[in-house]
Amino acid sequence: MINNNNVKIIVYESSLKFINYLIYNKIKYESLEKNNDCFYLITDYNEYKKISRRYKTKIIKYYGKRNIKNIILNNKYLLISFLISLIILYLLTNTIFKIEIKTNDEEVKTRILESLNKNGISIYKKKKNFKSLTKIKEKILSENEDILEWIEINDKGCIYEIDLTRRVINKENNIDATPSSIIAEKDGLIKHITVSSGVKMKEINEYVKKGDTIISGNVIKNNELIAQVKSSGEVYAETWYFVNINVPFNYIEYEPTGKTINHYYLDIFGTEFTLIGKYDSNKTLNTKKLILDKPYLFFKLYKEEKQVYNYKEYNIGEKEAYEKALKESEKQILKRLNKDEYIISKKVLKKEVNSSKIYLEVFFKVYENIAVNTNVEEFVPEITTMGDYDY
Repeated sequence: MINNNNVKIIVYESSLKFINYLIYNKIKYESLEKNNDCFYLITDYNEYKKISRRYKTKIIKYYGKRNIKNIILNNKYLLISFLISLIILYLLTNTIFKIEIKTNDEEVKTRILESLNKNGISIYKKKKNFKSLTKIKEKILSENEDILEWIEINDKGCIYEIDLTRRVINKENNIDATPSSIIAEKDGLIKHITVSSGVKMKEINEYVKKGDTIISGNVIKNNELIAQVKSSGEVYAETWYFVNINVPFNYIEYEPTGKTINHYYLDIFGTEFTLIGKYDSNKTLNTKKLILDKPYLFFKLYKEEKQVYNYKEYNIGEKEAYEKALKESEKQILKRLNKDEYIISKKVLKKEVNSSKIYLEVFFKVYENIAVNTNVEEFVPEITTMGDYDY
């Protein structure tokens, strides 16, 4: 029977004298085989030492505790590396590497960072357990009740995310602090969102429909309404437009010269008599205004403002008409946008050409502000049903 101190060895000896040696020295063994001019046997480790003094030998297998010890010795560097990796992993997962305070107010951010640091929460320090975090939140809220309505510390791996709602005290400055929420003015895919006040309900790359609440004025904790605030923040999203446009191959473009002629004339029983500024041209845009009309006068006085234009006739081909149609469709979109909004991309979905014009249907992706303030939504607590029971 193989015991915990046994080893399997190979003896580099071909002579049968080796067997006589085993018998003469009363060396115990479990099995003995001869193969390729060598002997293979299982014996006690101490017996192996005796044999190795006389013959060239090699251990090819350990048994029991000695086998475990041998595995550890042969893989000691791997095991040490694994142990170090576990220690590093533990330290990494229990260390704060980043603190994100979700507010654009630098003054509030600075005060909260100071409060967190004073309570043992800062970068490269050990993370706190749930009970400690709860106490720290309550302490920070009490220490900063002049600026904070609510605060939450969320553990996200190696990051602490700080959600907060600033207390609005603006009555003395006549600033409207009526509770409100920010909703989506139109459908879109959120690309940028910052919250100065209120609770963020949506995330970047999340699709919203018109009317969806993005930043809520309801501050809720544990399914209870804590406070209602006036929400403020920025929400920019990818939105979509379709523009249908056609451009003729033959057209006239008018360009204002900046020259304006004021033509004053009298209307006497339907006949015009020029007083000043008579100018006859088919290159003007005329606007007429009645200046004097009294029942006791036999005439009416008119002012005709003539804005002088230059015009040019164009005869273009299909390629030029296509490029012009694209530019005009872009102009229509840009008229809708503010300076911080822009066109992301465009794609022609439909193109039709006939003898007189070209028609395009163009799809636009646009980056624009979709935030609009509205009355804060009514808070309805969630009700958990426990099923039907018979009594």
